[in-house]
Amino acid sequence: MNNFEYYAPTKVVFGKNEFENLGKEVAIYGKKALLVEQNGPLDDMGVFKKAIKIMKDSNIAVFELKGIESNPKLSKIEEGIKIAKDKQIDVIVAVGGGSTIDTAKAIGFGVKSDGDIWDYFSLKKTIIDTLPVIAVSTISATGAETSMHCVVTNDRDSDNKNWLKWALHDVHLFPKTAIIDPILLSSVPKRLTAAGMADTISHIIEGYFDGAPNNPISDRIGEGIVCTVLENDNVLDNLSDLDARANIAWASTLAMSGLQDCGRYNEGFPAHWIQHAVGAMTDSSHGEGLAVINPSWLFMQNEKNPEKFVQFTKRVFNIEQGTISDEEYGKKGIELLKERFVSWGLPSNLSELGVKEEMIDEIVDKVMTSKETYEFNRNEVKKVLLNCLY
Repeated sequence: MNNFEYYAPTKVVFGKNEFENLGKEVAIYGKKALLVEQNGPLDDMGVFKKAIKIMKDSNIAVFELKGIESNPKLSKIEEGIKIAKDKQIDVIVAVGGGSTIDTAKAIGFGVKSDGDIWDYFSLKKTIIDTLPVIAVSTISATGAETSMHCVVTNDRDSDNKNWLKWALHDVHLFPKTAIIDPILLSSVPKRLTAAGMADTISHIIEGYFDGAPNNPISDRIGEGIVCTVLENDNVLDNLSDLDARANIAWASTLAMSGLQDCGRYNEGFPAHWIQHAVGAMTDSSHGEGLAVINPSWLFMQNEKNPEKFVQFTKRVFNIEQGTISDEEYGKKGIELLKERFVSWGLPSNLSELGVKEEMIDEIVDKVMTSKETYEFNRNEVKKVLLNCLY
């Protein structure tokens, strides 16, 4: 096990009907709130109206930023920064998924800067201050509600093929409070629920297979989270099953909390960074992209060093190895995971997400020029993409 530091400052308010406590949590940080709202069914369900009422009942003035889409856009963040500055906002409240929460995080530190917010994502500047963020999670996926990560798409170019989707990692980005209410999660449709489950699993296994030795506690935590998601996939047949929703929600939150990363090398999330490049060019779903890219990445890693894949296959899928080689046994575990993703209704290849073969080299270029610290090999990135193109 490697040396590590663990820091998890976000207060978690978890359980049925905990959404009712939003006003109390927001009032800790001020009297003027910017409510950042996710596109989708939440508006029709009256969730945002309820959030406004709860906060107003706590004597909080509420201003709104509507229309946050999947893959949060820089243009929408800049709109939110303007509102927050003009209205002298005290606290940012995000109600939605990772895109909404990441938008709120970027607005929070953008308010404290007079320069170009993209300079932070291109690592020309570092964050020194931020407004507090309260995250109300309405989908189990990115774990943004308790993480120090923020992913944004720069949509300034008129041609979306030139858009960049980059991540920022900073301790200022931890939300102050995360409210996770399974009742809100029941509004998420099947395909998005499944995409979030694939995202959760990806957060675990990208670190799990990094090669760090003698780390049994983190391994068991990671395996337990993956098993919890797989064992509760019955939620896809009964979207209103609040117990399954709660189990997956807590698994999702823990998967990105950094807990299972303790003692690992923590070199990054390679499949995530590849998906960011794909998502920037196609505006496709993050979780759906990972359901395709992550298995392809793992097949390649298993060819290099199957030892950890043997452990994963045995503990997670509980199948006998028999007389087959370690590499074939490890490959079987990845195949079973991919089969599960497909059975959930997720895509099996990149072409289903709008990727064409002539786009591959440009996607590879985006991966290689990203600001992430993971040391990619160009040929390996291209191999992974081509192997899951069709």
